[in-house]
Amino acid sequence: MKEEEKNGMKEILAMLLVLGSFAVLMGEVFCRYLWGFSIEWADEVSRLLLVWITFGGIALAIREHREIFVTTIRLRLSEAAKRKWFAFLNLLGLAFNLFLLTFGLQMVFFAWTIQTESLGLPYSFFYLSLPVGSAGAIYYFIRRIRRGERGPEVSSG
Repeated sequence: MKEEEKNGMKEILAMLLVLGSFAVLMGEVFCRYLWGFSIEWADEVSRLLLVWITFGGIALAIREHREIFVTTIRLRLSEAAKRKWFAFLNLLGLAFNLFLLTFGLQMVFFAWTIQTESLGLPYSFFYLSLPVGSAGAIYYFIRRIRRGERGPEVSSG
């Protein structure tokens, strides 16, 4: 499978998660205000989808160079300093995501026996998004470092 096809599938999955969360919340609103009852599990499902959107989106943001940069510092640096700055940021991001991966896996195992109220799902379903998203981010940080990528171009004005 080509890289573009894999990227498109990730973006489609992210869009489906957002649409799913929106549909669940809108269904809850309609049921509550039009028909006078509440969907018991809507809050848990929408929260689960939001957590997966957030942590799953980490890898997409890293791949697209959409993470927050300190652009004012980059604008004042020479080309050689920009390369070093970006290499430092990549190493820092890699280290942080390695921490998130380790911590996330610990949380998955810790929360396996704790269940949600409405659906009775293990809380590990929520925490699993953290190591999955971090693993994707680690992959893209390593790819950046191996390729020697300098980061996105920043216009000065």
